[in-house]
Amino acid sequence: MHKFAVGDRVKILAGPAIPFVGGEGIIDEIRPNDRGIKTMDRYIVRFERREKRSFFTSEFLHIEKTK
Repeated sequence: MHKFAVGDRVKILAGPAIPFVGGEGIIDEIRPNDRGIKTMDRYIVRFERREKRSFFTSEFLHIEKTK
């Protein structure tokens, strides 16, 4: 089971993803780690301009849906 799901809205945290820090996007795809290490799963995040980048779970936060 993954911590995040396709369609979740996320915010990129400070770290190695410098050009995207503070940006918000939507998880478009999940690529599980070949050895089954969940913390090494890659999450493909799609940004507003349809640009896609790959991140680890430690590089973003889940944005809660507002009701």
